[in-house]
Amino acid sequence: MRLLAATCGAGVCLLTGCAPATGIRTDADVGTDTRPAMTLTVSAETDEPTTVWFDTRQRNPSGLQGEGVDATPVELSPQRPAVVLPVPYEHGNWLWARVAGPPGRPAATVVRCELRSAAGAVVDVDASDPLGPPPGEAACAGAA
Repeated sequence: MRLLAATCGAGVCLLTGCAPATGIRTDADVGTDTRPAMTLTVSAETDEPTTVWFDTRQRNPSGLQGEGVDATPVELSPQRPAVVLPVPYEHGNWLWARVAGPPGRPAATVVRCELRSAAGAVVDVDASDPLGPPPGEAACAGAA
C-alpha cells in the first residue's frame, strides 16, 4: 500500500510539478510572476486639452511576442498634463511603448513617455520634437 501511495504521489508530481515550499523561485514559476506591471507615464506640454495615443509591445528573449496594449487614447490638459498607467509586462521580456500626439496638434506641443519598473526605477524616457512633423512621437523601451 505504501508503494502504491508513493508511486501515485510521484506520478502527480510529474504531471503537475512539485516544488519544495522554500520561497525560492524556480523556472516553473516564470509564468506565474505576480509582481505589479511596469508603469508608463504619458504627458504633454499643451495650452489646451488634447488627446494623445499610446501603445505597447513586448518580446521575450526567444523572440516571441508577449501581451501588449493596442492604440489607446489618453485625454490630457494643462490641469492634467500627465497620466501614469500600468502596462502588462512579464519579467525578462523587452517592452516597447510609444506615445503619439494627434495629427492636428497645436504647434510646439511636446509629448513624453517615461517607462518605470515595478520597483519604481526609471527604465527609459523620451520626448517628441516640438518642431517635428505631426503626429510627434516619443518612444520608450527596456526590460526590468
